[in-house]
Amino acid sequence: MKLEWGYLVGMALQTVVEPRKIAREIQAISLPRTTLWEVLILLLVGATFLAVIDGIILPVDPAMVISPLQVDPLMMGVAQGSTTIFLVFAIYWVGRAVGGTGSFDQALLTVIWAQFVGLILQLGVVFFDVFAPGFSVLLAILTVVMNFWILSHFIAEMHGFRSAAMVFAGILVTSVLAIFGVSIVIGIIGLFIPIGTGA
Repeated sequence: MKLEWGYLVGMALQTVVEPRKIAREIQAISLPRTTLWEVLILLLVGATFLAVIDGIILPVDPAMVISPLQVDPLMMGVAQGSTTIFLVFAIYWVGRAVGGTGSFDQALLTVIWAQFVGLILQLGVVFFDVFAPGFSVLLAILTVVMNFWILSHFIAEMHGFRSAAMVFAGILVTSVLAIFGVSIVIGIIGLFIPIGTGA
């Protein structure tokens, strides 16, 4: 597999129509695990950077701020990084617990690819923030949809599951539980700010 920018973008587009084929190619990449972690960190830094730019172009209305995560780039980056790392382990551990056969490195590659495709779409969101804000909202929604699309098919492929729909259902359940857990933690450590707080 070629690790060239143009080729990777082409594969990102192909992921829409042939996700499991692309999953086999991505998950067959052989790189040291330390390198995979470094790639993931770089992608997370890039995503945080674009989120900061997005916030500068279209700042959040102070009346709508319910958490520092919405306005603090560092905290936002830490939260996104923590969630992404949790996702890598969840893909591996939960999949293996229900009979999957995927490796930890394949879980890493799955999340890396989801982040890479998301970063491409995020670039589009920032671009349309300037020229067509309404369309940027649709693209942001598409980014979320693509993330679930990639994860469902890639996890099914790596663990040898036949149904991507069942994997999708599993992702939703795991996500709800994770969000619930994170919400409790945020409430405990005092990061939550009630709506309307401020001058």
